[in-house]
Amino acid sequence: MERLRVSLYLMIVLSIFHTNFDGANATKLKSDKLCSQCSNCESKQCPASEAYPHMTAFDNTLIAGALQSDFVDSNDRGVYSVPDIKGGESEEYNAYFGWKSTSGSTSGYHRFSNYMDKCSEGQSYLAVDKNKKVRLRSLSSLESLAEADWKSINPPKKLNHQEVRFWVSRMTGKCLTIFPGKKIKKVVGVAECKFDGSNVNQLFAFRFHYHKAFCCCGVHNN
Repeated sequence: MERLRVSLYLMIVLSIFHTNFDGANATKLKSDKLCSQCSNCESKQCPASEAYPHMTAFDNTLIAGALQSDFVDSNDRGVYSVPDIKGGESEEYNAYFGWKSTSGSTSGYHRFSNYMDKCSEGQSYLAVDKNKKVRLRSLSSLESLAEADWKSINPPKKLNHQEVRFWVSRMTGKCLTIFPGKKIKKVVGVAECKFDGSNVNQLFAFRFHYHKAFCCCGVHNN
């Protein structure tokens, strides 16, 4: 009987500790800029990682738009490469990381939309215009759907183990590329493709693993 009492006591203590620990993490994950943009919070659970992987650059930085990160102002539709903060380890900045890939055409092109489309009024597709500017836009605003079409090209075998790919724009024929930016952000644009891997800033991968991925207003998964 005494053992049963002790076991029950330990279970209660561990339960309280676990609840408090999760509550502390939720506080750290709160992201003011992101929450101010979100009109319809995902209050039940974070999206499945298989459906919403994050795009990772060759140097392990994350590709983020206005609706993904506190590194980017809400009115800025540009796309940037930001430090790999893993969605919660930073008390100051957070990111969603979520990109959904859909088939854009039968010719092998894909389109990428931000997980937080419900908060963006449709301005969530990774697109490049005739001026070679990469930003988040709605499909209805494009002059041609080709602006949102990207084709995957495998890298040389020596780089293939990284699961990275080149992404070629159907509109421009150029590759998605990271350029040096100000402070901790690097601008994402397009440039002539270096399929030999000599420009590692053109190599990207989708990572399906999450670590406390921030969803909305303190809700996150592990």
